[in-house]
Amino acid sequence: MSRATVVAMLLAAEIAIVGMAIYALGRGGTSFAASLHSPDFAAAPIAPLAAGATPHVVIDDPRSRVIVGTSGDELVHVRDLTRIRGAVFSSGPYPHLTATRTADGVRIARPDGGRATFSIFDMSVQRIEVDVPPGARLEVARCEGAEVNGLDGGVSVHSVDGHISLSDLRGSVDAHSDDGYISATNVRGDRLAMESMDGHLSLDNVAVNSLVGTTRDGHIEAGNLSVGNDASLQTADGWMRVRFAPGADVTVDASTRDGKITVDGFSSDNDSSAQRTIRLGAGTGRVKLATDDGSIHITTNGAFQ
Repeated sequence: MSRATVVAMLLAAEIAIVGMAIYALGRGGTSFAASLHSPDFAAAPIAPLAAGATPHVVIDDPRSRVIVGTSGDELVHVRDLTRIRGAVFSSGPYPHLTATRTADGVRIARPDGGRATFSIFDMSVQRIEVDVPPGARLEVARCEGAEVNGLDGGVSVHSVDGHISLSDLRGSVDAHSDDGYISATNVRGDRLAMESMDGHLSLDNVAVNSLVGTTRDGHIEAGNLSVGNDASLQTADGWMRVRFAPGADVTVDASTRDGKITVDGFSSDNDSSAQRTIRLGAGTGRVKLATDDGSIHITTNGAFQ
């Protein structure tokens, strides 16, 4: 089959899909003229909002990637960088982002509006940037991936589709991705929870009292890890590599259903499944490492083997 034939078939399929989308929208009472837009969507500017030193900032925009950093003026700065161009079939215009004061902080949201959308030959960027006071408590209710940096008041993030990157955080941190990896770098605090339905977990220079990290599909890698009380890292499908910080004081219970367990490069297991317990220091904290399919590599001397 020639390249021209393949291109023609793909184009025909795309036109058919567009026709079905138009038909479906039309049955809902929306005419073709009302459904087809060729917008140059430009986001409206949003004025900074005074929120104090420790506001509760909620962000809810499942359509956009969210980038959160810090401000130095006790204001919440919001920049909607969304740009959309092309033929867009929709039951309504693309909604603008809003930012409003609440009783304890600021809410930033893009309305859903029940709009059905379908785009073809479009060029779009869906991204918002928000700067908040370092002491803010951040809650990202929905987003399409997130990057959060430099906060001290606690962070909660839920990505419906996209990876999450966390760095230089203090306080309680909770991150959940429906589809995408999660990384945490330079995190200090009482608790860190990371859960991905489909993606790997990466931790570097993390020191917390409590740690929970789970993924259904992906490897887990942790470097310079320090745990005060309890930790659990589990994957249903993937290898695991964990390097503890110097001076670690934990008891490690490691198990795999299909793989090997090595400690500082050495393995004493000959079977396809393995279980091993080791103690570092006085063994005060408890760390569970488990994978259904993959090997576990533990390093206690500060360097990967």
